[in-house]
Amino acid sequence: MKIITWNVNGFRSLMNRSFLDAFNALDADVYCLQETKLQAGQGGVDVPGFQQYWNYAERPGYSGTAVLTIRKPAGAYCGVGAEPFDSEGRVITLDLDAFWLVNCYAPNTAPDLSRLEERMRWDAALLSLIQALDAEKPVILCGDMNAAYNASDLDGKAQGMHVPGFTREERSGLAAILHSGFIDAYRHFHPDSKAGDFAYRRGIRAMGMDYFLVSDRFADNLVDCRVHNRVKGSDHCPLELIIRE
Repeated sequence: MKIITWNVNGFRSLMNRSFLDAFNALDADVYCLQETKLQAGQGGVDVPGFQQYWNYAERPGYSGTAVLTIRKPAGAYCGVGAEPFDSEGRVITLDLDAFWLVNCYAPNTAPDLSRLEERMRWDAALLSLIQALDAEKPVILCGDMNAAYNASDLDGKAQGMHVPGFTREERSGLAAILHSGFIDAYRHFHPDSKAGDFAYRRGIRAMGMDYFLVSDRFADNLVDCRVHNRVKGSDHCPLELIIRE
């Protein structure tokens, strides 16, 4: 099975450019999209054979997630169980029989770190959700985590506690997931990777914030994880995970 996670930075604008070309070229079984910025009725995509699940933010033109899957899940659920996040369309969870798939778009802390306290509440809510799911069966958590836990992900930016996405608190939030029995699938295959692996077109992608975080007991099911850094249309690159079941 091939799974793609991709922050599309506005689904309608991407549809006007290159989404279907990328969709066909990536040729995946599941596409997890973040920052769709859609409301119900504002459009979608015609991809025959795929089930579609959309989680919309109440605020127009903001946040939002979607999952397109060729395999019909046993169940589909929206939300992380806490506000204001569940009003922002940030999480979709699918029951794909052998594992849970959680598509996530984490809130950012803002350039002045004014949302840092809110981000800490988010981290706690997300950790609680995936731990509860992981108690039942393995979890694949993917998406734009809007934070980097590894120093190499800062890719030349000044490191320190005042850098959004790399504060001590945000790093601790990601570390808590990893320490609770998860692995970073990309670094599982590429332990020496840097954020530059995600960059394309004049380094527009400065920090590696897109992840597949997988229950460590599912590690033997991982086949490969790689970045599609030549796919255009967003300021993020699609990240691919291949698994065997």
